[in-house]
Formats: sequence, structure tokens, C-alpha cells
Amino acid sequence: QVYQFFSCLPEDKVPYVNSPGEKYRIKQLLHQLPPHDSEAQYCTALEEEEKKELRAFSQQRKRENLGRGTVRIFPVTITGAICEECGKQIGGGDIAVFASRAGLGACWHPQCFVCSTCRELLVDLIYFYHAGKVYCGRHHAERLRPRCQACDEIIFSPECTEAEGRHWHMGHFCCFECEASLGGQRYVMRQSRPHCCACYEARHAEYCDGCGEHIGLDQGQMAYEGQHWHASDRCFCCSRCGRALLGRPFLPRRGLIFCSRACSLGSEPTPSGTGRRSWSAGTVSTPLAASTAAFSTAEASETMSKGTSTEPEPVADPEEPTHFLRGAPHRHS
Repeated sequence: QVYQFFSCLPEDKVPYVNSPGEKYRIKQLLHQLPPHDSEAQYCTALEEEEKKELRAFSQQRKRENLGRGTVRIFPVTITGAICEECGKQIGGGDIAVFASRAGLGACWHPQCFVCSTCRELLVDLIYFYHAGKVYCGRHHAERLRPRCQACDEIIFSPECTEAEGRHWHMGHFCCFECEASLGGQRYVMRQSRPHCCACYEARHAEYCDGCGEHIGLDQGQMAYEGQHWHASDRCFCCSRCGRALLGRPFLPRRGLIFCSRACSLGSEPTPSGTGRRSWSAGTVSTPLAASTAAFSTAEASETMSKGTSTEPEPVADPEEPTHFLRGAPHRHS
């Protein structure tokens, strides 16, 4: 029966000795059943009142929600049942997992007995039943209490910080780089990690290709093909004649931008209205205002929106630009 059960699981998740499946099982035990979700000795700096709440929380979950699945084979004489997860038939003679807290008739295919949140197999068939669904210990606890993103512990204190749909202990919401407290302060999220404005600007802000200075959080920027400029007439301008290009078509060439073909080729600018031009439209956005803990802000990343271009017609000189683009002011987002 054990072999029949394991044969239903993905090969890399069967816990044979010294196999990838054994490593997977150990990893999932620690992830799905965090010891700090039930024992105060594995937590850091809990107040006495918080320890009492943790004990009550753990006891209630064990009493009302905790269970362990059992594996049985349906007798061939019995018609079978429907899997609670996939909705397909479990026939007579098939192996199935039963969870008593879900009711006598509730059963699953072995490969379908997964946490309703993370969709991972429930390690050692340990489950928590809540509102008609089965969960691993981690995600069941999170349905009842918020979890601190910094220390991974359940929050029992009366106050916590909430930002970006996540929670932190009041003292744990700090800059990822310098660890300065960010409670009530402006911050920027980058890859789901909060940064104070100073650290973000020092480590992650872009350099302007026009003036060579940092582009600050409160400053708009232009972005094109990995290049960045302050969204100002002084920085985003023709590299030859200095004509402001904000909201105007431009020609990129060898890392520089120009207002006309004449400027790009080093000759005098062509008078407005002459010559063939084609361009793509961009969009205008405002500078990013760094957030506070109560304000939702876009997650900072290195992905920048780019200008688009129409396909140029073939020309004799491959270095001679023939099509215009329009710059798109961009946020630090």
C-alpha cells in the first residue's frame, strides 16, 4: 500500500533515503510547520502577554483544525467517490487520502492532497482544516493572524505596520540596506523590500545621461533603451543644438539623441516642416513620491518602460537615422 501511494506522487517528491524527495520533505516540514508558530521558545523577544496569546493560538488550532490524513484503498465492490481537489472519480480499488475533519466521505487522490494556498503536497499528510479547505500549518496560521515579513513570526502585538499588503512588527519595518526604522517615514519598495529614500537613491537610482547626476525620487525621468535622463529641458535635449525634446519626436544615434536628421549628421538643423518624418507616441507620467507605511506604492524594479519606434526603410548608410521616436517620461517604479 505504501508503494502504491508513492507511485501516485511525482518522482522528485517521493522521500526515498538520500533522494531529492527526502530533501524536499525536510524543506517542506520546516516551511509548512514553522516551529515558531506554536512554541514560544523558537520566537524572539516575545512579551509575556504575547507568549500567552501564542499558547492559546496554538492550542486552539490543534483542538479545532489540526488533522492527519489516512491512506486507504476503496473496496472494489464500492462505486467510489469524487476527489475534493480535482473533482474527478476515485474508483473502487484506487488508493485515496481521507481527512476526518472534512467529513467521512471527503477524500483526495494522493497527488491532490495539497495546501489550498501554496498548492504544495501536505507533508506527512498533516493538514489544518478551515472553512471547507485543507491548508498547511503556515498558511492556515496566516488566515487567522498576520505574519511579519522580517522575522517570519506570527504577530501577536496589538499594533503592527502594514504596507504593500504585507505586515511587520512595529520595530521590524526598517530599511533593507541600513536597517533604519521606517515607521511613519517615506520609503520605496524594491523587490518586496523596503528601502529608505537615501539608500534607494544611493544604490538604485539611475544616472542621467544628460548631466551625469542621480535622478532623484521626486524627479521625473525619461527612459529609452536602457538610457535615462531628467525629464527637463536642460537634460533631455538635442545633443547638437540643445533644443528641448520633452514631448517632441527625437532621433537616437550612438547613445545620443537629436532633434533632426541634420543635427544627427552634424550639419545645420532642417527648418521645421521639411523632410520626411515618422515617429511613435510615448506616454507622460509624474515623478514617484516615496510612500509611507500606510500608503501603497508601486514596487521598484529595474524594468523601465521603453519608447517604441516604427520600422525604418532601408537606406544606404546604416548609421544614418531615418525615423523619429517620442520619449516617455518614466517613474522610479
